[in-house]
Amino acid sequence: MDTASSNGRNSGAGSSSGRAPVVVIGAGFAGLAAAVRLCEAGRRVLVLEATKAGGGRSRSFAHDSGLELDNGQHLMMGCYHETLAFLRAIGREGAVSFQRNLSLDMVRHGGKRVKLRCPALPAPLHLAAGLLTMRGLGPLHKASAMRVGMFLRGEVVRPDDNETCDAWLRRLGQTEGIRATFWDPLIWAVLNDDPLVASAAMLVAVLERAFLGTRDASRLGVPRVPLSRLYVDDACAWLRARGAELRFGQSVRAIECDDRGVSGVVLRGGERIETREVVTAVPPFALLDCLPETVLRHPVLQDVARLQTSPIINLWLFLDRPLFDDVPFVGLVNSPLHWLFDRNRIEGRDPGDTVLLNCTMSGARGFVDDSPETLVGLWHAEMERYFPGRRVRVQQVKVVKEKRATISHAAGTYHFRPEVRAPVAGLFFAGDWVRTGIPATIESACQSGHMAAAAVLER
Repeated sequence: MDTASSNGRNSGAGSSSGRAPVVVIGAGFAGLAAAVRLCEAGRRVLVLEATKAGGGRSRSFAHDSGLELDNGQHLMMGCYHETLAFLRAIGREGAVSFQRNLSLDMVRHGGKRVKLRCPALPAPLHLAAGLLTMRGLGPLHKASAMRVGMFLRGEVVRPDDNETCDAWLRRLGQTEGIRATFWDPLIWAVLNDDPLVASAAMLVAVLERAFLGTRDASRLGVPRVPLSRLYVDDACAWLRARGAELRFGQSVRAIECDDRGVSGVVLRGGERIETREVVTAVPPFALLDCLPETVLRHPVLQDVARLQTSPIINLWLFLDRPLFDDVPFVGLVNSPLHWLFDRNRIEGRDPGDTVLLNCTMSGARGFVDDSPETLVGLWHAEMERYFPGRRVRVQQVKVVKEKRATISHAAGTYHFRPEVRAPVAGLFFAGDWVRTGIPATIESACQSGHMAAAAVLER
């Protein structure tokens, strides 16, 4: 990937004649989605990225095996409309493999599976039929799942952001069986937090998008290629082909403001770029680091400073044989190891190759300080419980810890998330953590980028 095209102290972007560029800070999903949308509208764009590769918290890196590994495995859904629009714009929509209909395998202790297979019925009937016919789940648990239909029909009070997922599911009479095999895995996956603390309002936002629209909205999709090849490389090529300037390895020291609003951006090396429009697409801590003290005193930024984070741990394991060979991924019931992904099957690699398995641990606060050896030991112990008799040999392991993978979606914290329009003229916030109405996911990142671009264009 190209690095900075200009490192001089006088920015051509800021000093050339004509309208100053919109400066986009950050080249992850949010920043690149915003930049593409702005370029489509004919605006001049300069993207600044602190790292040499981009991708933010959704990126790939070269491993000594010769493979590219993601910093974290991601699942998408058919309701990721903003993400798919972004990928379509850069010609990469086909790089995500979606199910024909929602299908999910959960593995219990001892190896028995609970299988959800949703038929080709209109939404939300497809989910109801899938839950009623779940294999490996008793009738009492299925009956409790049907009570969710009361909420979908508006017969149960909608949860607000102060109610936890645990409290809401109890209010709906959900049994421990249906929770362990369906609800809790869904909550860990989309909210990256414990159901005991996560906001039910955020869960409902996902349910409405996934299950109250079309049947296709609930399908699960997995990128067939590493994340950086999924979107970073092609988005950068797309932007350059349309005259945008992208500068990697360029860290922002400060966003400057005057009595009219944003006035410029100062880089770590001292270069100043004049602009009246800045889209920040970085995590909250990085944003707060570069704003003036006068702006930080604003209540909106005071709330941003209150946002907490939740970690994700990914284990990349190179195995001598598949752990399972009939589906691309499975979930584990009541395990701290939430999901297992067979990357050979997902990427269509030769079955005879060394098997690359991803293990995802969401909301892993209790494990994030453990050593790689301890985490691998935990993986071995759990595999003996969930896949007894399935002997596999681990040839190599790479442990990736994202200690600030997402914001925490704890109940009562949604109002801390800011709107895309900052309390400073010409400053716009993007990122999965801004107020998009949904949890901090890839979809939220792309949606925020598109919202920020729309706000710029409305000026």
